[in-house]
Order: sequence, then C-alpha cells, then structure tokens
Amino acid sequence: MRPTHSPHPDLAEQYRAAGHWRDRTVDHFVERAAALYPDAVAIIDGDRRLTFADVERESLRLAAALYDRGVRPGDVVSFQLPNSADAVIVFHAIHRVRGVANPIVPIYREREVGFILGQARTKVALVPGTHRGFDHQAMYAALRQRLPHLELVVTTGAASDSGAADLRSLIDSATPEMIETVRALPRADPDDVCLLLYTSGTTADPKGALHSHNTLVFENSSMIETFGLDERDVVFNPSPVTHVTGVNCALTLPFLLGAPVVLQDVWDPETALTSVLEENASFMIFATPFLRGLLEAAISRGVRTPSVRYIICGGADIPDSLVTRATEVLGTVTRMYGATEGPSVTSANRSDDPYLRTGTDGRVLAPTEVVVSDGAGSSAATGVVGEVLWRGPDTCLGYLDASLNDEAFTGDGFFRSGDLAYFDARGGIHIVGRIKDIINRSGEKISTHDVENELSEHPAVTEIAVVAGPDPRTGERGCAFVVTRDAVDLTLEEVREFLSARGIAMQKVPESIFVVDSLPKTASGKIQKFALRDWTRDRTTAPPQMQAVTISAAHER
Repeated sequence: MRPTHSPHPDLAEQYRAAGHWRDRTVDHFVERAAALYPDAVAIIDGDRRLTFADVERESLRLAAALYDRGVRPGDVVSFQLPNSADAVIVFHAIHRVRGVANPIVPIYREREVGFILGQARTKVALVPGTHRGFDHQAMYAALRQRLPHLELVVTTGAASDSGAADLRSLIDSATPEMIETVRALPRADPDDVCLLLYTSGTTADPKGALHSHNTLVFENSSMIETFGLDERDVVFNPSPVTHVTGVNCALTLPFLLGAPVVLQDVWDPETALTSVLEENASFMIFATPFLRGLLEAAISRGVRTPSVRYIICGGADIPDSLVTRATEVLGTVTRMYGATEGPSVTSANRSDDPYLRTGTDGRVLAPTEVVVSDGAGSSAATGVVGEVLWRGPDTCLGYLDASLNDEAFTGDGFFRSGDLAYFDARGGIHIVGRIKDIINRSGEKISTHDVENELSEHPAVTEIAVVAGPDPRTGERGCAFVVTRDAVDLTLEEVREFLSARGIAMQKVPESIFVVDSLPKTASGKIQKFALRDWTRDRTTAPPQMQAVTISAAHER
C-alpha cells in the first residue's frame, strides 16, 4: 500500500536532514532489542511472560506462515484482539512480512468492522474466539460471505466450525525453509505505509489514517526523549492495543526502549494498582477514567506508587483537581493532546512549570508545529480561540480514502484538527472544544450523526438529536433527545436492543434518553444542538430555546 497523501516534499527532506526521520523500520527495532536484550522480559500478560527473543522468534514464525498463506508486501492484515501477548506477536509478524497492520478497536461490531475490512480490502484478519461474551468468529464468518478479498480468518481462541484457522497451529506450521524465505525478503522502505489505523468514528464512518515506519518510529522516539525514558522503565498499558495509545505504548515503544510492557485487558482499578505496585511500573498513557480509577484505588488502600515517574493523560477532559491530587498520590501526571493522525502534539514534563502540567494541555512538542487559526488565514492572538492546526514528523500521511485529504490538510501540510483551543501568555495550550459534533467517551470519539442515522430508523422515532453531555466517569455521554409518534415512551433498554440488532457497538448507545414534544430549531428548521448541550450541563437554568420544550420522559444510567 502506497501513501495516498504525503508530507510536503520540503517537509520530508527537512525531517530527514534534522534526524527526526531515522529511516529505520519498526521490525528493525524488534531485531535490535532481541539482539541486545534477548533474555530480558518484553511482555507481561498475566502469568505469561515473553522475552525480546521470544517475540522476535514467534513473530518471525508467524510472518513465515502468513507469507506461505499468500500475504505479500503491501497487503492489509487486520486484527481485532484484546490486550495480549498474541497481539504483540501479530503486530510484528505483519511488519516482518512487509504487510500493513490494521488494528481494529474491540468495541466495533459488524457494521463498523465490515466497513473497515471492505475499504481496506483486508486479506487476513486475526480475532479472538468469544471475548467478553461476544462471538467474534461468528461475526467474521458472516462478513466473509460478502468480502471475497478476506481470504483467511485466524483465531487466538479455540477454532469453531466458522472456518477460522488457529493461531498457534499457524505459528507451528512454519518450517525452516519458510522462515528463510521471509528472512530473505528485502527490507521495507521506511516511507512505506506500515499502519492503517481508523479513527474512532468522528464522522458517520471511521477514517483510516496512514502511518509509515518513519512517522511511527518518530512518535515513539519523541516520547523517549520528552520523558527521559530508558531500559530501566516499565510501561503499564490498560488502553486497547488496537487504539493509537496502545499501538504506541504496548506494541512499539517497548522495542525502541528495550523495556517491558505490562498489559491489562479488562479494566479493573484494583487489578491495575496491584500490577503497578508488583511490576514497578513507571510510565503509562491513558484516558481520564483510568486515572480516576487508579487514584481512587490507591486512596482506598492507603498506598502510594513510588515507582511511577509519569502518567500521561489524554483523550477526554481532565479536571485540574484530578491532575493535582493524582500527582500527589501516584506520581507526576501531565496532560497530552494528540489524535490518531498525530499522537503527541502537546504535553509537558517534570522540568516544565507545574502550571503547564496541571492547568493547561501542555506546550508544543517540538519539532511539531502548532497554529491556532483565526479562520482567516492568520494565527489567532494570545487568548483568542481558534481551530488547532499542526504538522510534524509523526503526522499521518493522509487517509486511505484520498478524497478526504484536501479537506483535512492545508497545502503546506498542516492537519486541520477540528479542535478549538487558545494559547495563553505562558505558551500553554488550552483545548476548549471541538468543531466536529462528536461524543468523547473515555477517549473514544463517537459520531452523533452515526447514532442519529441508526436510531432514526426506530419505528417510534419521528425526530432525533444526539449530543454530548457531561459524565463524571467517562467525561462525556451520549444524550438522545427524541420526538416519538403519539408521544409514546422510549426506554434505554429498547434503544439498546434496537441498536444492538443493527450491529452498533454498545459504547455508541446513548446513556440518557429524553422523550420531548419538540426540538429547539432555527427559523429555517435546523435543530439547535447547542441548546441541548447547554441544558445537559445545567438543567436548573434552561436556555431560552429549551423553555418551550416539554420533556415527557427521561431515562438515564
């Protein structure tokens, strides 16, 4: 797969000349770590521990088996796996055979997965069996009926009659001759696309961002430099390995560092605290709910976490008080701002003014460039809100759907984030909102348009508007305002069952349903969503547009 968009030629040359792009492939660092630290633990997955030599050996064997089954350089190999050692092996096997790794977040179901596999023209998919009560094998078996290019489905669980192959058997099938064939393959071009990572659905359909070896390696090298990481660190990763955070922290960073990663699949604060204490975890990146849960567990137990050097928090609104208290109990906490398209745009470290860590979203992480645009072609003045634009060596190459690139990038390579922010006089950036109409639930971006489209098909619904409302646990929740036929009630359970039957991920199901007699609208008939959002944030003082709206039923979790 070749890039459908690439940085401005001058930028690419600039990044190379400055040494930001090291022209090394991801699999180079797997081999390097295995050579330098063969017996050091790389992956801690519950009771399962793999050394760097184990990962290099197993990923090479799987690469050989995939090549034998027809995977060739540039082919997309998707995986929708839980946080596990198997996911790490799969990721690096794909790169060893010069394929394009396509992680799919575990919450996606048939509609989203079908879209991704179809657009990416996935050749092989690796999935669990039944995970968290959901039968992935059955879903992929159904998808294969309408996706002829999906030639092989491999399961990490017990193979059923769905036609899926077994991962362990596939790895064991690699012969010495097959392995030598893969070893003899030419190295990938560091500018080749190695990662196809879909955004969490900020539009009706997720967008597939393309990263090269150079952008991915720079991103992780930047984290090492910014936070002073080395082989003595221990990374803790509860974020999905199929999310941009997990791709970096669990699948890539350990191999540049020569340091282990502790994986946690199902989030449980008590289990997380035990892992951090027992494994001496020192570095982690995750969203606000993880930070809050870990802090509450530590306070409940009356313990502190002396091994923790940095907790980087991003993906959802982070109260200043939470950052301050967590720093006191757990270790240095700092915000980070970024996205799938560019994971580390702003942050701060311990050498920065504490104000940057606790009261802002950090400073710009050079050499990334950030502009807060005034919308008229100039930079907004200090303190003035505008759209955030950025470009840097870890900015993605564009989208798989090339038609999206002209709108997403400026002519000189800046990514239009759709986020609103302002710079203060001390150089800190403050992210204050989004242009895009999305719900940021625990760091996962959920399209309100997507939910509205599906729920509007419910036979009882005549009009609907979904907005983001505040939630103390997840940061934001989906709040659906519906006008129903004959003013009938519509419960959360009915909505859940309806959307589930349509193959929608459960995390997209609204957590608040308000049955109303009308929706606030402009004179032209456009729904005034800002009034709905304002009402969810302060129900005691309804905005003028909501005063004529009668709420006949409310259902909330």
